[in-house]
Amino acid sequence: MKLFFAAAALLTMAGCQQSSNTSSDTTTTSADSSIGTPASAAIATGPQCFTRISGKDTSYLQFEATNDVINGQLEYRLFEKDKNQGAISGAIKDNIIEAEYRFMSEGVNSVRPVVFKVENDRILEAIPSSLDSQGVPVFDKDPSKLKFEETAFVKGACK
Repeated sequence: MKLFFAAAALLTMAGCQQSSNTSSDTTTTSADSSIGTPASAAIATGPQCFTRISGKDTSYLQFEATNDVINGQLEYRLFEKDKNQGAISGAIKDNIIEAEYRFMSEGVNSVRPVVFKVENDRILEAIPSSLDSQGVPVFDKDPSKLKFEETAFVKGACK
């Protein structure tokens, strides 16, 4: 069952990326020179809130960073799909957030890794390079090889 939900979530995210590719000639970008910037230069103190709108899909990311530790909330509201909502916890190093996303979708509790890149007032979500045998997304360990969604989360006011 977890394999189905993980695969469905990955396919949904890939579908969102494909639909944004059809409206633009740009392709997915890889990590750039901002990866070498210290985390403190990219993450302000206090709650940080970001929203991503891609077509009819909306996602929200809210977190607070203490030293190199990130804790917060992540929510995906995908058009004509059940929303995923839950907590993220992880670490930030060199502007890369690696976290665990614990969420509820269709009445099932799930856990999967998430990776984000911080670029000033934007955050880009990494695209998994593959799925493991359990259907869990796998990300490249080398930050320079990570690929990211085209549509960024944009910083805004926290509710």
